[in-house]
Amino acid sequence: MADVLEVDATTGDVIERAYTAEEAAQAVIDAEHATQAAAAAALRAANTDTLHAQANAALAQNRAAIAAASPTNAQVIAQVKNLSAQNNALIRLVLGLLDATD
Repeated sequence: MADVLEVDATTGDVIERAYTAEEAAQAVIDAEHATQAAAAAALRAANTDTLHAQANAALAQNRAAIAAASPTNAQVIAQVKNLSAQNNALIRLVLGLLDATD
């Protein structure tokens, strides 16, 4: 682990010393937290992109459902399920719940 540089308040001299065991342990914890935060940010960014792509696909899907002159009961049921899933995606985007894309 790298040494610590400190400035002596009395003399202004720069003093180099080794990390204490506690400082070294804290540095490892800090690095782990930084790695976890970066991974979480990358996941949120990827999920945002996925939700936006799903929203674009949903527009075409909804246009087709609206254009159906006489949808069957099965088509109506399928569209209600699709709209529920689309609504969940929008809620995730609005609330910033980007840990998943369901």
